Amino acid sequence: MKSAVYALILLPLALHAQVQVESLPESGVHPQVVVTRAGIVHLVYLKGDPKACDIRHTTRRASGGEWSPPITVNSEPHSAIAMGTIRGAQMALGKDDSVQVIWNGNTSGKKDMMMRAPLLHARRQPGAPAFSAQQNLLGDTLALDGGASIAANDQGHVSIVWHAAPAEGVGEKNRLVYARTSTDDGRSFSEPRSLNAEQAGVCACCSLRAHLSDDDTLTVLYRGAPEATARGMICLTSKSGRSTLMQLDDWRVAICPMSSASLMAAKQTLRAAWENDGQIMTALLSDPSAAAQKIGPKNAKHPATAKNEKGQTLIASVIGSGWSKAGTLHWDLLDAQGHSTDSGDGEKLPIWSFPAAYAKPDGNFIILH
Repeated sequence: MKSAVYALILLPLALHAQVQVESLPESGVHPQVVVTRAGIVHLVYLKGDPKACDIRHTTRRASGGEWSPPITVNSEPHSAIAMGTIRGAQMALGKDDSVQVIWNGNTSGKKDMMMRAPLLHARRQPGAPAFSAQQNLLGDTLALDGGASIAANDQGHVSIVWHAAPAEGVGEKNRLVYARTSTDDGRSFSEPRSLNAEQAGVCACCSLRAHLSDDDTLTVLYRGAPEATARGMICLTSKSGRSTLMQLDDWRVAICPMSSASLMAAKQTLRAAWENDGQIMTALLSDPSAAAQKIGPKNAKHPATAKNEKGQTLIASVIGSGWSKAGTLHWDLLDAQGHSTDSGDGEKLPIWSFPAAYAKPDGNFIILH
């Protein structure tokens, strides 16, 4: 399958990085990418009616080439949702590059299920022709809204993370971040446990992002809401059943921003990117002394990050998007010291969508939308 390439931008950097922008296969939306150590790009995206769509998975080499024939992740047709931009699939690679996918289940036309919207998971073992049957992992939590996340490592440990209301109290100030863990590469999971019970409050319709290190430290980036006007980002780290919360910024606004965030691990670094008052913020979480910095223009949402072997970081985002409103692509490049060196703009993205990005072995970048 040939992908549509509509722009090749040569950026005048000292290291001559290039940014290539490509359309997704099948006119998809909501792309998510992960690249294996062997240089295989795994891509998931949503296809179909935004209220009731399917998740598609495909691969290709990071150095280039055609995408493999896409296959459907969800075993029940049209059980994913693109509407709202923040409830679609997230993906992680587990042991031997197993593919682990989590998503918010579609409840279109099922008003009686709104409080029990399913949290769905499927996995594909290496060499398997298809994904496993999807399973609902919501447990006894309620009011799933903003998108869930999934993280995994080479030891076969998988963490599924979401925010929801506990059975005894619905409302943003009562919402908690929950996790289920697996030690058998996603075949089975523990019961849900809350990670932030001592500091409840999560922005209901913002998605979160998780990362699981080789030593099983779980890092979660989420938007807090301990009170109606408090919407700052929080970095939660959890290991051996103990959680630590760090406030990354402050944002005083009495609305739900419907935002998403990015966590990118590269060698010994962990970089976060998120939205604050219409501007993208980024920080190295692996360096507590590094202050967060603003990147790019205003009215930006949904950052996606990638880092190349030269130490450069690409941060792609959407400018001017909103409810049922398409935005335009923007990207910024940072050098190895984190300084902004260049930026660029692209064409309008589909409604409900955002970009994904990865680095090629030669140091150049690909943005998918």
